[in-house]
Amino acid sequence: MDALRIRDVGCDDVATWMALSKEYDGYVLETAADLAEWYEGGVASLSFGDYMAAKIGKREAFMAVDAGGECCGIVAVSRRNNNITFFGTFHRCDVLPVGDFLLRHALSELDARRGVKITGLKSRAEHIRKINELFGKHGFVRQGDVLENGVPVVCLEKSAAG
Repeated sequence: MDALRIRDVGCDDVATWMALSKEYDGYVLETAADLAEWYEGGVASLSFGDYMAAKIGKREAFMAVDAGGECCGIVAVSRRNNNITFFGTFHRCDVLPVGDFLLRHALSELDARRGVKITGLKSRAEHIRKINELFGKHGFVRQGDVLENGVPVVCLEKSAAG
């Protein structure tokens, strides 16, 4: 894998972010009937397009790019809530080094003195298993299941640093 670097996700990257999200649709459909609420939002949540625009506007979305400038993955955070709100690596990339690079960056953007939460997809697929393994290596522990935009997901939390 070429050397990775982090850059902010910009408005010109929305199509890339959407393409990355679409790579995970099969996993979402393992536990959800359809993708409508997942992308369109609901009463208490933004559509994915509005969510991306908000994260870009707040400079809370980051892209790992290789030496050629190709996107390998994206992570988004909520500094206010101290959460990781999006995490994904393109399947053509090695999930462990790219994911580790993204996760380390996300954690550097958040307050280690507070707990950090993230939700993960429920799937036995190898790609998702590796992501969940990575979360565990960074100290995230399963807290239970929640419903996120109509999809059952796993809620994970990393305890505050002492």
